[in-house]
Amino acid sequence: MKFSQAHSSLWTRVLHGLLGLALMCVLTMGLAQLDSATRVTAVKLEPNKAPAPAAWNLAAEFEIELGHKLREAVDRGLPLQFTVDFQLMRSRWYWVDQEVVSTTYPLNLSYNALTRTYRVITPGNTYNTPTLEDAMQHMTKVRDWAVIPRDRIEIGQPYTAQVRFRLLLTELPKPFQISALVNSEWDLSSEWLAFEFTPKREAWK
Repeated sequence: MKFSQAHSSLWTRVLHGLLGLALMCVLTMGLAQLDSATRVTAVKLEPNKAPAPAAWNLAAEFEIELGHKLREAVDRGLPLQFTVDFQLMRSRWYWVDQEVVSTTYPLNLSYNALTRTYRVITPGNTYNTPTLEDAMQHMTKVRDWAVIPRDRIEIGQPYTAQVRFRLLLTELPKPFQISALVNSEWDLSSEWLAFEFTPKREAWK
């Protein structure tokens, strides 16, 4: 009987310890989101002026701030993968909202110790600079990104678009992924910025 009570007491203490650890992780992750200085500051959808593709282009601006850990990682040669996520949804009263478009814009930030230059790689462009600040500034603007094929949407139909900027934690080496769970300096992601979008026919004239 005494053994059973002791065994039960031990498991109770273990369970309480695990619950406390889980709560601490949740609170830490929540604080990471609150402390994040990354956010979407401006968005605009407009028709592509080029002959092709026939699409709506996104222009977006961001505030991005690398924490000490991320800066240190880049300077030691760890490439960082970022992405701008874009989604377009259509509301349906009879069912869940329909996802019309979901696409991503990849950005790669790296440092070359031999040339002492930072490199930002985006679709169709490579930018080299001697300073990290300049590299980050280059990443704060996205222009002429074709996100919505013209034939995917209906003129006059209201949609909800949303944009966010984030670090792809899954692309980090495993030890860094684990650190990111409990260290807010590894969490670099903005909240979704949602805005209404109703395509108009005259926009294409």
